[in-house]
Amino acid sequence: MQINKAFTLIELLVVVLVIGILAAVALPQYQRAVEKARLTEAVTNLRAIANAHQLYYLANGEYLRTEDMDKLDITIPGTVVGSQNRVTTVYFKYSPNGDGPSHEKPYANFLALAIQINKEDGKEAYSLKITQTSPTIIRCEPFSAATVIQQKLCAELNAKGTL
Repeated sequence: MQINKAFTLIELLVVVLVIGILAAVALPQYQRAVEKARLTEAVTNLRAIANAHQLYYLANGEYLRTEDMDKLDITIPGTVVGSQNRVTTVYFKYSPNGDGPSHEKPYANFLALAIQINKEDGKEAYSLKITQTSPTIIRCEPFSAATVIQQKLCAELNAKGTL
């Protein structure tokens, strides 16, 4: 007597369905973890820029203009872009005291500013800001191009003050 040792079509479909359900549940959590890591990196860089900006102020009695970011005693890994000396990484643009999102007037009274750029479409998703008046608080402002995950992380950062 011969016994077939194979899976039936129904069994294979059930396995594929279970794998699909697991992937659908895991993907949003993965996307959130990736975006949270990006945001955490930006917060770290932003705090470093703000601290260096405050040290510059203590040493020189004035705050830097955006064009003078290279005078800060700090190196942010990335590319220095244009005449404004803004540092651009894969996902963020960093600057002290000034160069804001393209759809708004330039910022003033900032120690540090980071703008998140969506790699897929190049649109600005949100900004992170540290002001001279409250140098220990980071504010996150989502723009219209922000994803739901980015909006939730911004709200979480603003509510708790940390991630």
